[in-house]
Amino acid sequence: MSLVLFAATGCARCQIAKKFMREKNLGFDEHDAIGEGKELFGKFYRAHRAAIVRGADGVEFPVLADGSEVRQGVAAVIAWLQAGARLDGFIGRSEVSRGWVGGLHVSKGDPDALEDLLAVLGFLKRSGLKLELDTDGRNAAVLERLLSQGLGDRVVMDLKGPQPLYAALIGGPVDPEEVQRSMTLAAGFPEYRFETTVAPVGRAEEGPEAIRYLTPDEVAETALWLKTATGSHRQPYVLRAFNPQDAFDERLRSVEMLTPAALFRHRSAARRHQVMAEIE
Repeated sequence: MSLVLFAATGCARCQIAKKFMREKNLGFDEHDAIGEGKELFGKFYRAHRAAIVRGADGVEFPVLADGSEVRQGVAAVIAWLQAGARLDGFIGRSEVSRGWVGGLHVSKGDPDALEDLLAVLGFLKRSGLKLELDTDGRNAAVLERLLSQGLGDRVVMDLKGPQPLYAALIGGPVDPEEVQRSMTLAAGFPEYRFETTVAPVGRAEEGPEAIRYLTPDEVAETALWLKTATGSHRQPYVLRAFNPQDAFDERLRSVEMLTPAALFRHRSAARRHQVMAEIE
């Protein structure tokens, strides 16, 4: 496997990736994408636009190529070098900067790859980066291992909704006890918060086309579940507006957004059980 690393002058995360490669005795060709390798990277970028994200501040480095795959960002690069595609569910694109690494999805990865995940996150942590994890309640055993090893500086739990609707909101089977266990674990991290997107959901009992937003009472039920799981009515709890344009389900893209007044009713309902509930 021939490895090519595109880095940038002054990029601390590039140095972390290079340190990992050297510790693993992985040979690689390095190019400064804003220096001597600028023209080469320009050609590479044009040939791999679909695989490289360019944000408002430009391209995030490092970018790794091995002849068949392209990985971008320090966590994704190190994950690929550690375990190939086995960690793809756990580690995605990071939107967190200033010393933080995000895009760490506890619930989306394969638990059988846990040891590789621990190795990657441990290296990032030892390199001085802070780790933001997200979870929707699944893979609670993975979250527990991360907590026990101090591999998580912040956890954001996407608490989908009340227990009876959780499977419909998540789009697949789910164990409510595991979700409740994840709530308890999340509250044990140095920083954490819970979020609920006030989203539309299919109501099976009303027919296949019955889609309605979570009601204020259902959000209150969610807040009560959080109180029961964690033993506290003062958890950091944020309600988010659903954006139909972000929906994967085609049926939801034509749903009208909730008005601010409607969201205030949801917040008032949530505050029956979580007095710190706010709207994002």
